[in-house]
Amino acid sequence: MKKTALLISLIAITGCTVGPDYLKPDLELPKNWFQSTLKNAPRTSDSEVEHAWWKRFNDPILQSLIDKDLTGNLDIKIAESRIAEARANRSYAANDLLPTVNGKASAVRQSNRIAFPGGGGPFDLTKPLNTFETGFDATWEADLFGGKRRTLEAESATLASEEANADDVRVSMLAEVARTYFEIRQYQQQLALNKDTVASGQTSVKIAQERYKVGETAKLDVMQANAQLQQFQTQIPYYENLLAQSEFNLDILLGEQPGTTHSLVLDAKPLPVADKDLVLSAPAQVIATRPDIRMAEQKLIAATAEKGVAIAALFPDISLSGFAGFLNIDQANLIKGSSRSWSMGGSVLLPIFNYGRLSANIDAADARKQQALDEYRKTLVAALSDVNKAITAYAKQEEFRAALQKTVADNRQVTTIARQRYKEGLSSFLDVLEAQRTLYASESQLASANALVSENLVALYKSLGGGWKDTGPTPVTTPTLTPLVD
Repeated sequence: MKKTALLISLIAITGCTVGPDYLKPDLELPKNWFQSTLKNAPRTSDSEVEHAWWKRFNDPILQSLIDKDLTGNLDIKIAESRIAEARANRSYAANDLLPTVNGKASAVRQSNRIAFPGGGGPFDLTKPLNTFETGFDATWEADLFGGKRRTLEAESATLASEEANADDVRVSMLAEVARTYFEIRQYQQQLALNKDTVASGQTSVKIAQERYKVGETAKLDVMQANAQLQQFQTQIPYYENLLAQSEFNLDILLGEQPGTTHSLVLDAKPLPVADKDLVLSAPAQVIATRPDIRMAEQKLIAATAEKGVAIAALFPDISLSGFAGFLNIDQANLIKGSSRSWSMGGSVLLPIFNYGRLSANIDAADARKQQALDEYRKTLVAALSDVNKAITAYAKQEEFRAALQKTVADNRQVTTIARQRYKEGLSSFLDVLEAQRTLYASESQLASANALVSENLVALYKSLGGGWKDTGPTPVTTPTLTPLVD
């Protein structure tokens, strides 16, 4: 018996692992980003992804908001809890490879009315009998065909997937914090601009009233000036509402009570601008570190291992069991040398009449593996597209802002000239109103364009996968496995 158990144990230790091993898909990647149509596209290099991109804006308040988000954001906390769950599941799978040992103690009183023929036998079974037992039970399911090892492999990949998911959440949340902060500064700037425009409108009303009093113009000019002033004034509550909504949105991102952001950004500040030219990381570098791609690959690894688990269910399941302790019918003499007891045994469970169900389970696992492969390819293509779209948006918005800056400068000059000509009676008040309206529209548009340049820069960093760590990328750790065999 001992030799048989030892033989089974040796076979289990050196057993095979059925099912396919993971092989990284061979997908072709572009050497550079698509920039042929862009005049001001960022330069591409083989440098690592810049992760602490927010430091380039040189804004202490933005830095403090980023720090708060990293410690208080509830989506990040949820992702970290999922990592803890996946880590526990992996630990369970690892320990499932080991024998199970339990302490055992039992006391049983029983009666068997069926006596031995002729009254023979060691006990009189016609009377109640007490049985006392204590010791240790051990059971071990020999992983002869690698089903449990495949489960451990799947749980390890699931853990890595959840870690990548947490990185992806962190990338998204930090980018959203910066974008919302830029919105707040934009609305503050537009409020200040609107208040300046209201002051300018009040000056126009005063000029129209003075000229009307001396008979140099009609009352219509005064009415038109007042109408335009009221139109400018209606924009103040509009931007105040947008500002408040953005502040509340940032409170949610920080995991703070409403009003926290308002106290942090109470003093209006200029919109932060990055302090140097952007250099893109090469596509291969981005693919190696972008969290959602790492997550998709780990899901593919897990799905491949789970197919092995399904295949292993086709093969025999061998279990060993044993007991060592004490057994006696007398409780007082239980813990004595004469009561020592042991047992050892084994069992084999061979699936025979459920092949159809097991085969269907394999087909389902294979379909899930194919889904994971397609999801991985889709994520990769989407990532490359995200970067190219972000490059285009950033470069084109920069060109648009440069053109707007010249337009605003021209409109300011036109407004000054129109107001002076009206004072001298050389033009109508409609020229002044039109010049003021055009100037305000272009200045408001420039404020939005400035914010969009910064927001598009953040979106570009997000598409590159920057932000999941402060110190540069860590190489992807993929298990060394044999080629894929279906």
